[in-house]
Amino acid sequence: MTTLTELAELAGISSSYIDKTGKEHFTSDEVRRFFLNAMHYNADSQGEIESAALRLKHKPLLDDTLAFYDTEPVTFELNSEESYDLSLIDEKGNTVWQQTTDGGTVTIAQGLNHGYYTLRAAKNGNIRAESLLIYAPQMCYFPEFIKNKEHIYGVSLMLYALRSETSIGIGDFGDLREIVRLTAENGGDVVGINPLGVMSPYTLSSPLFNLLKGDVSPYRSLSRLFINYAYLDLKSEPDFIHSPEVKKFMANPEVVGEIKRLNESVNVLYAPALQLKLKILELMYQYFIKKADKSRKQAFARYKKQKGEELENLCVFEALIEAHKGESFWRFWRDGTDDIRSAATIEFRKNHKARIDLFCYCHWLADVEVKAVQKLAKSLKMKVGLYADMPIGAASNGAEVWENPKAYVLETGVGAPADPMRPKGQSWGFTPYHPMMLARQHYAPFIRLVRENMTYAGALRIDHAMGLRRLFWGFFKDDNPVVQGAYVYYDIKALTAILCLESNRNKCLLIGEDLGTVPAGFREYMAEHGLLSYKVFFRQKEKDGSFIKPEDYMYMSLAQSSTHDQATSCGFWSNEDIEVFKSCGLYVNYEQYQSNLDGRRKDRENMIKAFEEEGILSPAMKKKMQASAEKGEVVPEGIEAPVNAYGAKTNSALYLVRLCDIYAQKKLDNAPGTIDEYANWRLKLSHTIERIRETPEFVNTLAAIKKYRP
Repeated sequence: MTTLTELAELAGISSSYIDKTGKEHFTSDEVRRFFLNAMHYNADSQGEIESAALRLKHKPLLDDTLAFYDTEPVTFELNSEESYDLSLIDEKGNTVWQQTTDGGTVTIAQGLNHGYYTLRAAKNGNIRAESLLIYAPQMCYFPEFIKNKEHIYGVSLMLYALRSETSIGIGDFGDLREIVRLTAENGGDVVGINPLGVMSPYTLSSPLFNLLKGDVSPYRSLSRLFINYAYLDLKSEPDFIHSPEVKKFMANPEVVGEIKRLNESVNVLYAPALQLKLKILELMYQYFIKKADKSRKQAFARYKKQKGEELENLCVFEALIEAHKGESFWRFWRDGTDDIRSAATIEFRKNHKARIDLFCYCHWLADVEVKAVQKLAKSLKMKVGLYADMPIGAASNGAEVWENPKAYVLETGVGAPADPMRPKGQSWGFTPYHPMMLARQHYAPFIRLVRENMTYAGALRIDHAMGLRRLFWGFFKDDNPVVQGAYVYYDIKALTAILCLESNRNKCLLIGEDLGTVPAGFREYMAEHGLLSYKVFFRQKEKDGSFIKPEDYMYMSLAQSSTHDQATSCGFWSNEDIEVFKSCGLYVNYEQYQSNLDGRRKDRENMIKAFEEEGILSPAMKKKMQASAEKGEVVPEGIEAPVNAYGAKTNSALYLVRLCDIYAQKKLDNAPGTIDEYANWRLKLSHTIERIRETPEFVNTLAAIKKYRP
């Protein structure tokens, strides 16, 4: 008799996990049953458990996906005692290997080129099974500076936070170009940016949306596969420059006043900014259709052909959101368009071709502009250029899930278990891949995701890289505010082999964000395959709480003082994050809040010791830090300087300074686990691009960092 626990383990649901403090947590039967049912392995009765177990134990003729590194033999099982004709077909459709076998263990002895192959089993000319065979390099791509053990540096930023005299309410690729130039001029080789996924002005202008709060996370977009046209530098586009209608619109006093209002706001006002940009893009599109030259129209046609069905699906989805008056959660659509294959959706496609094409045009311009930024970075001899960020999960209300719901588990979400800093746990609003369905679909959604995110970057950060091995699936119980759940496991070899293959094909360095509850052996596995680790100064501590010495940082890593999910240097010193978490109700009780304050006081004391030991603390700064170390109420002016010096001295291959740290920002960019409680992802940089060029902080900070980067 199969137990519920055994069935759950067959489905990849863990029975327990060890948290950061070393405590073991066990999965409850309630959680097991919830997740099994969500994965369509019904487990409400013993009969259903036995039936589901039979499905999971069944051995197919060929496994859905087979992954191999080029350092190991290509050996697999044909699960049959009958004779089958096997063939291996490469990506061009060529048959590169054939063999007839009676089953059992099969070895492909000849050498293979790196790539994706279709492994086919046939009998009497009829195909009986097909598998994806991945043959990948053992290691991800290494640029020359890694091979030469160089130490490089740069800046990281939130693109939406940039602002300039030419901005239209939100940072854009023109602003990013200027930061790239400034960084290169000052010896930097990399500029890190937030995810650039798509958002809709109609969702943001829905009656349900709060202008100053609400969900605008760049990690939870309508699509992670295409570029957000909100970031377009419209004023640089030919259709903006030459269109009489655009000129007339931009000269309208109401439009001039609205742009002034949007630009002067301390926070990004997403809904009106995106609405205004889309109005301008509509006029630009009309000019493009009527007046654009042949070469530009051909380039647009090539883009649509290259991106194919995935692009059209997204643009249909955006048009549907518009038609549903901003209701983006497609599962609530009652007209049949919640199903991408329905007659209603097919009819909608036919009736809204022009609108769908407009959205294609918007994404084409954004694709061209972001790639032009990376081209500029390489022309300036930057060793990396853009360092992009790939979210680990798909938004449950997004186009990726709408177009392929079978690849996801719709009834649950991804997050993190409770820990000392987040005692209620975290729910991130992502929908997890279904492990078995992902393999059955030959990892096509993941391959596409990785490939698209590498097209415009010299390095790519894999957000929550532990998701390659396992993800914490969670749900809230009405009587318990703490996230309940369990870890669910994935095929780490298949996912990592895809990363290694795509990394080398796209010449893209990979960084795995390995912060949080990390499974045993995971960091070692990352290192074996060339993914850099992610080291954050404020979290790099020895067991006694002291900060890890710079020379003890592993070379194969990227170092930063903090991330977008954590306090800035000024905010860390002044308990900004702790106070925000308290005001947002993220602590279960007062004792947890007080414990974090006590821990931060010790952190400040240890910072002084660490900086002094490294010889980067002037007597004046030491005096200021000591005077404020007890409670952190006063931020020592210039605190970011020793923080950056310490990070720059680390042995990490890359060191990035947060742009907001250069200008002593105190507020959090994001309070993880909140949406309406805190105004996340909105805060603009205090300095405009023009002021950054005119003032010395940027140049002085990078010069100080360069001094410690041999």
